[in-house]
Amino acid sequence: MEVRTGDGRAVALGGARPRAVLARLLVARGTVVSSDALIDDLYAGAPPPSALPTLHSYVSNLRRALEPGRLPRARPGLLIGRPPGYLLAAEHVDADRFAELLRRAELRPPVEALACLEEALGLWRGTPYGEFAEEPWAVTEVSRLRELRLVALERRANVLLELGRAQAVITDLETEAVANPLRERLWSLLALALYRTGRQAEALGVLRHAAELLADQLGLDPSPELRALEQDILRQAGSLLPAHDTPAFVTAPPSTPAFVTAPPSTPAMRGRDRQLAELTALAARAADAGMSLAAVSGGPTPPACTGGATAPPPPASPFTWRPVDDERRLVDWQADHEKAAFGQLSSSRTSASLHQRSTRSGDQPRSAVSVA
Repeated sequence: MEVRTGDGRAVALGGARPRAVLARLLVARGTVVSSDALIDDLYAGAPPPSALPTLHSYVSNLRRALEPGRLPRARPGLLIGRPPGYLLAAEHVDADRFAELLRRAELRPPVEALACLEEALGLWRGTPYGEFAEEPWAVTEVSRLRELRLVALERRANVLLELGRAQAVITDLETEAVANPLRERLWSLLALALYRTGRQAEALGVLRHAAELLADQLGLDPSPELRALEQDILRQAGSLLPAHDTPAFVTAPPSTPAFVTAPPSTPAMRGRDRQLAELTALAARAADAGMSLAAVSGGPTPPACTGGATAPPPPASPFTWRPVDDERRLVDWQADHEKAAFGQLSSSRTSASLHQRSTRSGDQPRSAVSVA
């Protein structure tokens, strides 16, 4: 445990007991610790008669060390007296910063999460609370911080695996798995990293070693995660590969449509001759009788997406044809279709909404999507 000023200089805290007072207040994380509790913790339940004035002396010395520029009668800003004891109002504690970076990494994409985790692990310089780590009042907080460190290491390894950097995590995972042999998640990540670097046999050996440890020390079988991973490695499942290694469909950039003129003998329409004749006659009658309205159900049939090119119909056709290369152009094609059909009947003073299902014989529509 150490204290540094804003410019990085180490602060001299005195002997073991003043340091223990500061550590005890840090463990409380901003809450008040009574003077009686501080004395019991300092003297292991057997305080001398002078314990209380000695505690006041320790607190006074710590205040001078932590706030050297404070005037003699000014209120302390860090080590604050508050009945029935004291609290430490420290804002820049690396343990708090570590936990905050770990929480932030959960919400970030892989690259940003990796930066948060690297910064968090960079704050770790040894056993939390140093010489006081085994004290009864410190054990719970030390265990909490050690657990957070392992979580950070696991998340960092997982992010690096997602980014395709399996080799970068193997050494750290080997070290941590040996130090924490009953932590199955470390063995799982290590086996996956080995598999992704082409070391399938070693990956299986790691999983079997973990199973032996669990059986010998706890009498337990491996978790479902470890068993499933072993089976996936044995059958070389594709799910073990990082996501970015999975082949993806790529849409080709749009190209200029290449139209091919159909032979003159090709008929403009195909099918629906009777219905088209009725609509044409209706338009002729409208010239004498006034406005007529025709409603035809069913949508137009656009050119299919195949490997050829569309051939625009002769000028007499009321329909506008174009290659369909995505959903937006399909909608445009349908809009042009309706607009053209409506305009032809309007020329004979007819207002009509036509949706004629028709295709050109001999058309070879253009392919819209390339699959890589």
